[in-house]
Amino acid sequence: MATARVESRVVDSDRRPRGQLTVPSLLPLLLAVLVLWVPLPFGSVVPWSHTVLQITACLLLALAAVSTKRASDLRPAALPAICIAAVALLGALQASTFPATIVRTISPEHARLQAVAHETLADAGFARKVPSSLSLAPSASRAAALTFAAVAACLLAAVAGARERPHRRVLAAALLGSAIFQVLYGAAALAARRGTIWGQVVPGDAARLRGTFINADHLAFYLELALAAAFAWGWWALRRAREEISIERRIALVAGPTLVWLTLFLGLAFTGSRAGLVAAATGTVAQGLLLAASRRRWRGGIAGVLLVLVGVGAVAAVGLQQGLGRWLATSQHELAWNDRLRVYGTSWELWHRFPWTGTGLASFRDAFTLLVPRELTGLTYWHTHNDYLEVLVTAGVVGAALVAVAACVLVMRLARGLHDGGRTENRAAALAALGALAAVAVHSLFDFGLSMPANAATLAIVVGAALAARRSGEREEKRG
Repeated sequence: MATARVESRVVDSDRRPRGQLTVPSLLPLLLAVLVLWVPLPFGSVVPWSHTVLQITACLLLALAAVSTKRASDLRPAALPAICIAAVALLGALQASTFPATIVRTISPEHARLQAVAHETLADAGFARKVPSSLSLAPSASRAAALTFAAVAACLLAAVAGARERPHRRVLAAALLGSAIFQVLYGAAALAARRGTIWGQVVPGDAARLRGTFINADHLAFYLELALAAAFAWGWWALRRAREEISIERRIALVAGPTLVWLTLFLGLAFTGSRAGLVAAATGTVAQGLLLAASRRRWRGGIAGVLLVLVGVGAVAAVGLQQGLGRWLATSQHELAWNDRLRVYGTSWELWHRFPWTGTGLASFRDAFTLLVPRELTGLTYWHTHNDYLEVLVTAGVVGAALVAVAACVLVMRLARGLHDGGRTENRAAALAALGALAAVAVHSLFDFGLSMPANAATLAIVVGAALAARRSGEREEKRG
């Protein structure tokens, strides 16, 4: 009895007046606003939106530090965030000026190119000295470093701001609501064959659904994150429906996530992104297999496959040519001998020239001009169309190792959360993050979706919320 009275006083002391907005409740609301906002300004790819994201992420991290009572609450994301922040530090160092001896020791190719540039300027009568740095585009590397730091801040802020189930629900609603808006906005533009976004003429194919993203493939990448969340919501709803006696109540619980998932899958198909369709299917099947493995019941894996088949059937029913036309029109030449393979080969050669610290974050366009193949002369490639290769080329072995460590730690901790997360809702958060990571892992083989700040920040928030759910499950288990 005495223990119960003490616990009651502790709980009562933590209660706050209704309607009072506190710092711990303000943080998830601001994170939800960020999730809603980042895709709107063209995927946050324009410079001013980059700046807004960086400043906002910094403020959210400060708010997270204030609202976190125990440093251990941030522990699940500490190592991955440190690795991502270390990549940001690497970019800042790449953009810095060093003595020529240091640059020559770390990256002889950088030193050689800078010496050639200095001689060329001297022969032309310019006395300007070429900076001695580890980046072929120092200003771009500096800006990319700030974006990496913002992503690390979003990860930590999500862990701090999604400790409670209502907070995670707010973030999930913001992600799914944002994705539905992207599909509806893009569908309206697609129906009108409108080549504008927010009234501004933008390049790209107006015959593909792209929402507020300039590149339809990047919208597909964004929708993959929401699809993973919708699948996890559906699994949670199915578990809840088993406890209901009323058939109407069961249908109502399952109908919502099913309709949302099908809507998002239809939207993704109409982006015309071949990599996106494969990645979304892979992510959904992976979620089913993860559920099957966690409980050793293979119905989950079968459900994932069936859901993908239903989605493809819905696309075919709505409009086979519009939804799958680009995929069906893919020739064997495009799959095996297209220009991207030449870009991949050139990227591999670039890495051999700058093996340790890379050419510099966000410097691929400048680096590619050094070895551009004769067949691609006159074309400008801003990215490798392969996130793995781009990290290796621009950040070298050091940066690639940091990213690999962050990814491995996240996957292991999320898998543990799915298996031992306690409540179904906590495990559903881990399932959503794992599905998103599986889809991203596949899509990144063929595109550069993670270079979009909106996609990178949203993925960090989804993963951070799942890590917070795992931490919440651990606390519930200890109390139990």
